[in-house]
Amino acid sequence: ACRFLSLLPVFFFQMTKSVTNPEELGGLASQMTNDYGHLALQGRLAAATAEPEEIGFQIKTRVQELGHGCIFLVQKAGALQICPTDSYTKRELIECARAVTEKVSLVLSALQAGNKGTQACITAASAVSGIIADLDTTIMFATAGTLNAENNESFADHR
Repeated sequence: ACRFLSLLPVFFFQMTKSVTNPEELGGLASQMTNDYGHLALQGRLAAATAEPEEIGFQIKTRVQELGHGCIFLVQKAGALQICPTDSYTKRELIECARAVTEKVSLVLSALQAGNKGTQACITAASAVSGIIADLDTTIMFATAGTLNAENNESFADHR
């Protein structure tokens, strides 16, 4: 999923650049179609595991909308290959590429929203690991007798 999303700006640039070389559009459209297939699979998995359920629905919907945008983009690329001098089709291709780029940003925001819970768990686990390490260090020093007791109690009494 991330590979497709990270490559899309490159595709956008290449698609708009290929307006002057329409023979390159077929290969670009084919690559984008393959990459979108991988994104759709990963998006389905992300939507199925997202919490809350609304985030999963949002991921699924936005990936589908991106797919529709990609379809229109491929269709415009094909139309430009058929008639490479048509300036109207060139403008439509560029507009479709911009629309796909906008849809990618929506997919990214949905994926990031679904990732907040995961990131919170990672942060909490890291904090707990730090506390455990601090406790282990304190136990080590207390066991060695290097900590000053406030009264005549031993560490073994509190352990």
